[in-house]
Amino acid sequence: MNCSFNGPLRNETALPDFKNNVMKKTEIDEFVETRFKKIGKYFHKSIAGFDTESIREFRTEIKRLKVFLHLISMESADGLACRITKRMKTLYGYFGIIRNLETQLSKVKNYVQSLAHNALACYTTILEKELQYWKKLSLDFIDAGYNFTNDKQEIMAVLPDRLNKKSIKKFVHYTLYELNTLSGRTDDDALDSIRKFVEDIYYNYEIISPFFDDQQSKILNKKTIEEWLKLFDNFRNKCMSLVLLQTFVTDELDESEKQLMKTMEKGCLNEKKDIKHKLIAALDSMNIKAVSLNSFAITGVDDD
Repeated sequence: MNCSFNGPLRNETALPDFKNNVMKKTEIDEFVETRFKKIGKYFHKSIAGFDTESIREFRTEIKRLKVFLHLISMESADGLACRITKRMKTLYGYFGIIRNLETQLSKVKNYVQSLAHNALACYTTILEKELQYWKKLSLDFIDAGYNFTNDKQEIMAVLPDRLNKKSIKKFVHYTLYELNTLSGRTDDDALDSIRKFVEDIYYNYEIISPFFDDQQSKILNKKTIEEWLKLFDNFRNKCMSLVLLQTFVTDELDESEKQLMKTMEKGCLNEKKDIKHKLIAALDSMNIKAVSLNSFAITGVDDD
């Protein structure tokens, strides 16, 4: 679940100038090739020692590819033609769990530093065993020398021949429509759905922003979205920390350790609530509900 916010693609691939309102096949292929080079690079770093930062970079590169494929899929009739492979999705999930556990272990160790003894020794041991399990599962799932050639070929085989202005506008309108529909909901699931749509906009920003109308440009200010994503990242980290605290309160723990975990849980819950209030306030400032849903209709998007 955890994937720290990282900025959009910058100066890695020359972005198209959209002459005649088209991103050409060669430009699409080049973009995807660049993503796979990065994915392979950070995969090998990640699998070598499961370094937290390398895992973050690996997952970020997969996310960048995934959201680009969301955009490209607007060229297909059903919008479902382009997706990352099942293998990539599985690795993304495994590595996310590993990173969550590594982050939680770091938090626990920092927490007990101020205590007279290792008061969370049993919980720490449980987390370490869980971490080793997921590392082994990852190593059993895929060879450390895997190069993603099959995944790249599978994806490139279904890429469209172009990405035109009409499809980009359709993507923007669809995303804003979904954000409009979710606006006002404050439950955790809704916030996670909002995050995904915001990421679709943000990681495709350099490609789609030239085609924003004035209203969309005001709503989708890049610096503002960056702040939203930082809040989303902090919020998800707190959510995952709470899950890992609540999941492993077992009979193996003595009462003193359970009480310490309850104290950690209470502090984490308060921090989560504080971040959630800030996040909701930030999203409310977008004021997307003030815009008519009709203006986000997907049908009838032209090339003007």
